[in-house]
Parts: sequence; C-alpha cells; structure tokens
Amino acid sequence: MGTTIWTIVIVLISGMADAQYHGKLIDAFQNRPTQHQVSGTVYAVDNKRIRIVDFNYDGQGPDAFFYVGNSNTGDTPSDRGDRGTLTPDEKGSTNILGRYSGATITLTLPGSATVQNIKWLSVWCRAFAANFGHIIIPTNTVSPAPKVIGQFSELAHAVSSGDVTFLDSKTIKIENLKYDGAGPDAFFLVGTGDPSGSGTKVPDENGSLNKLNGYTGQTITIRLPGELTVLDIEWLSMWCIGARQNFGDVRWTLANVQGAVPPYIPAAPTVPAPTPAPNKNCESLHDKLQVSWNLENNTHISIELFGRLSVLGDGEYMAFGLSGKNDSLSMTNADVTVAYVKNGMPKADDYFLSQYAQCNQGIGVCPDVKSNRTGGESNTVISGETTNLISRVKYIRPLNTSEQADIAIPANQEVLIVWGIGPLNPDGLAAKHTIRATTNKWINFGRTAVNNCGAISTGPPEVIVPWNVDYITGENNTTFTAQIGQAGGKQGYSAITGRASWGIAWYINQRLIPEIYVIRGETYTFIVEGGDDPSNNAEYHPFYITDDPIGGYIQYNATQKQAVKVYAGLDQNGNLVNDSVGRFCEWQLKDLSAASTEAATFDEFFGRLQLKCKNGTAGKLTWTPDIDTPNTVYYQCYTHRYLGWKIHVLNNYNEIPTTPMPTTAAAGTSVSTTQVVPCLIIALATLFTV
Repeated sequence: MGTTIWTIVIVLISGMADAQYHGKLIDAFQNRPTQHQVSGTVYAVDNKRIRIVDFNYDGQGPDAFFYVGNSNTGDTPSDRGDRGTLTPDEKGSTNILGRYSGATITLTLPGSATVQNIKWLSVWCRAFAANFGHIIIPTNTVSPAPKVIGQFSELAHAVSSGDVTFLDSKTIKIENLKYDGAGPDAFFLVGTGDPSGSGTKVPDENGSLNKLNGYTGQTITIRLPGELTVLDIEWLSMWCIGARQNFGDVRWTLANVQGAVPPYIPAAPTVPAPTPAPNKNCESLHDKLQVSWNLENNTHISIELFGRLSVLGDGEYMAFGLSGKNDSLSMTNADVTVAYVKNGMPKADDYFLSQYAQCNQGIGVCPDVKSNRTGGESNTVISGETTNLISRVKYIRPLNTSEQADIAIPANQEVLIVWGIGPLNPDGLAAKHTIRATTNKWINFGRTAVNNCGAISTGPPEVIVPWNVDYITGENNTTFTAQIGQAGGKQGYSAITGRASWGIAWYINQRLIPEIYVIRGETYTFIVEGGDDPSNNAEYHPFYITDDPIGGYIQYNATQKQAVKVYAGLDQNGNLVNDSVGRFCEWQLKDLSAASTEAATFDEFFGRLQLKCKNGTAGKLTWTPDIDTPNTVYYQCYTHRYLGWKIHVLNNYNEIPTTPMPTTAAAGTSVSTTQVVPCLIIALATLFTV
C-alpha cells in the first residue's frame, strides 16, 4: 500500500521581525542634498521585493514616486534615457510620495519587473523629470530565495524527513516528517555548537510548545520564536529533554544563509480600504457595457466598468479609454484600460494600441509595460467581481501621467472615447474584440453629474455553434497556398480551436484553418502570401511549421524557444528562411458591419470575402516530413500567436480516417465535413479558460 503524504502549511504568530537582517545588500541611495534629502540603504528581500532601511525623503517634491528601470547605459535614470516604470509604495499605493523619516519599507516590484532584470531604483519626480536619488543594481545580482539546508539525520525513534527549507530567516519548512511519537518529551530545539538540551524550544506547526506527537509523512512549517533567526543558530533538532537524546537534526553555517534567504517580514495588519463614494456619472456604451466615473480632486479619475459577458468571467475583458484621434473614432494610438476578473481578482491593465495587431515586441495592442513607448502601469484597482455573468471593475488613474503611452484626460472638455469587449488569450493579453465602438461618442468627464444608465440584463451564457471543420489532403496535389483571412467571428477560429483569436488566421487553399493530411517521405510546397514587410507588424506573417500549438516564435525567450521544435520555415539558428515570407494577401470582408461575420456556414461567410493582394512575389516553402516528424504538427505565424492549426502526419494515405474524413476530394482541394461535430454546441464558457 502506498504511503499517504500530508501537507500542512500553517502561518504562526511570533515576535517582531529581526531588526538586523534585511536580505541581500544592494547599495545606499546616492543622496543629493539639494534634491529633497533622499537617503537610505536598499536590500533585496527576494526577486520581487526590495526593502529600504532608514529611508528619508522630505516629501516636498510636487510629483515624486518610486520608479524602476532596466536601461543598460549611463549612470543615473535620466542618463539612461529611461524613466522606467512606476512602482507602488509600501502600501501598494501609486499616490504621490509623502514624507519619510528613518522608515523601513518594503516595495513590491510591478508587473514582470524583478531584482534581476531591473538596473535602477529611483525617487523620481515626473513633473520635472528629476531624479531625487537612486541606486544602481549590479548586473547578475542574485536575490535571496528559499534555501534547502538538508534533511534530518536518522538517529532514534524513526525520525526522518525530506528537504528542510528556510522559507525566510524565521520560517522553516520540513517535508515528509516522520517520528514514531514514542519519546517521553520530545520538542523542536535550536541552538549553536552541537545539539543539546540547552537549546531554545520552537513551537510546532500549531504554535504549541507541548511535547511532540508522532508524524507520518506530513509537511509542516514552524517559525522561530521572538527575535531569533536562522542566522543566530546552527542546528534544528528533535530533542528529547527527559532522555537527553537527539532523535535527529539538521545543521548549517552562517555562511550558507547570510544574504541567501529572504528576511522574515511580518504581514502588515489588515486595514480595510476606504470605501470610495459611488460614481455619480454613468453612460451606457452598449446593452452589454456601461461606464461610470468620478473626478477625484481634479488630479485623478475613478472609473468603473460594468459588462455583461458571454463567458463565465475569467476569459473575457472590458476595454475603455480615449480614441487615438481627437476628431474621429480610432483604435490605433488609443489609450485604453483592459479590465477583467481572473481567479476572483479584478484587474485593470493600462494598454497602448500602437497598431491594430496582436502585441509583438512592443508593437500592436500591448500593455504599457510591454509597449515600445515609455510608460508603465498607471491604473490602481479599487475593487471588482463577477456575479451572474456581470463583471464589475473599478480603478483609479491620474488625469495626466505625462507618460508617452498615456493620453491626458481633460477635466472640463469633451473627448472621444473608445470601448470594446473581447476574449483574453491564454497568456492574459487582450485578443481581438467581439464587440466594439462603431460610432463617435463624446464624454465630458467633468460635467455635472448625470446617470444615463439602466440595469444590464442577465441571462444564460451565449451559445455558439462552430462551423464545420475543413480537411485538406495532399494525396493528389502537394502544393498548398497560405494566405491571411478573417477569423470568422465567434463561429470560426475561436469556436473551432477553443483559443482566443486576434481576428485573422491562416487560410489554406481558401479555407479557414483546415486540418491538413500529409505523409512522411513526400515533399510538399506552401505558396506563402502572409506579408513581407517587417516594419508593418499588422501585415507581416511569416509561415513556419512546428510542434508548438501556439505559434509566434519571435515572441519567445531563449528557454521557450528551446522547448519547441521547428520543422520548416526557420534555419537551425531560429532565423527566418526567405521562402517563409511572401507578398501580403488577405481575404477581407466586403462589408465591415458586425453582422457580416454572422453566418450559418463557412461557405456563406466566405461568400462575403474578397481577396486583396499587395505587389510582390509569393514565398515558396518546401517541406518533407520524415520519420522524426510527430504525428501532429502545426502551421503557424512567426510573429503572432493563434493564427494556425493542425497538420496530421501519416505513413500513408490509407491511414486517413473515414470518420470524420468524408469522400475523397478533388485534387488539392478542400473537403468540408458535414458530420464532423454532430449537434455540437459549445458555449464560449468552455473556450477561453486561461
């Protein structure tokens, strides 16, 4: 019979945090006496937190905040040409910094920032682009992290354990702990030198100092009492006081833990956030979306979005912001907030829409923290939830952040707004909207309060019938044409694949993401017309074949690239081959109205499309699957994710299944199955789980 391993992780109450150990020393602020008396010593707590000890700042700067950045040149933030990313203060607030005098504070780095990938921390005045004081973080700084010390020695009473880990300077996790419980008065003891009865008792996982009972493979967490830390001791023992016997111990040295484990930082007392006043202004943007707002002291604006979603909350966003043009509706160059509730947590991500395209290397529909424009996260979430398919997210932001990626919100002037509802990609980024603004709407955010909203209706999730899947066989024609086309609204790419779509996808032989059947040992040719201008992100879609179902190879880091294999379209170094790139051809809608994407079948939808091609020549990519090619690979776009679909690799065409494959098609043509998914009705609730 297998052994049951129990896991018990309990937070215990103990004394004050160690007054001396703060983590790994980074540097002291390079104080500038004329710049508001900024000083203090900075430590890395772990890879996401920075602790500033004896921090001083006179609070007189008009617009000062903590900022971090990752530029590699120059000696100060301003020299580096990078104003960085706004970092919330020790309370999680992005309000203007007040006065500090000898304070010890802990900052959590925003977004994807870590101690290892930032280069500086600054007290930065946005209004005057002034650096009040900063530290430079050395390259290759190794942050403190939980450290495995060893395992209990097995001396008596069947004591043993798995790894013993210092989670921080006061908290110790013991995995798979075993003890027969037969000792008359055994306790956890810690001390210096060799284990002995003169050590200090440590409460058990329940905070008790009673003698220990038996353990049968539990994983427990204990916390050192008082001001004691792992830097003050050299061993942990299960010690029997009455018998003066060591049942088992684990030992370490100061050198092993100094600067290597995070300091213990007790959780701040929970203080209820002030309840913001109900927003007094409200506008209905659509029967599924409303926005309400309040101006806060003429410096900030609180905004609340209410959306009737198609799915069960986690897979869909609400977007709201300012148009990219002052006089007409434009998603391009718009500054929007993408709000959603994920795993019960409300989010309000600041986005800049540089192009009408999926985010790629800082270009397209990108969060400000990923955009190639200078800027950071300007929103602070106040509250949010999803109930009965109604999502509500409230956030606050400055009217004017002075960031390149943000548009200032005037307090007493009409501005043109944009909005949309759409799915999130599995990576949490906004995919193409399913509903968006189509007519100009102006709002004066400083107007006299008016509520123009009614109740948003509730109801069951929207039901989607996906189009039938197309199949193509290369049995009689080994040449395929790859072009870009419309993703087919709710019934097309997303419903077929179960993945969020940006709104475009590969068309193979004039069919939307068909599944292709090929055999090993035969050479196939793909005529590629996905775009050949890398400066135009929206129309640049190099073609490649991979075992990766997501695509967008260029967006991966080195580790992610090593995890996937490419079979055609890239060379051995991961660079594009010329044959994977060709002129841009796109199947476009003749009528751009939303209703034009609603169709009972793909053939009906395809009749509403027209092919438009730019000048140039097509790429001609050849590929011969072999014995090492997996049974399923994918044709994908090199620059964007979620554009392609499956290629089935067989040993011979007799292996093509008769179901769902219909009768043989004409040479090189597509075959539309009519019984691929009998009576298949999929709610979008199952499609966008992230």
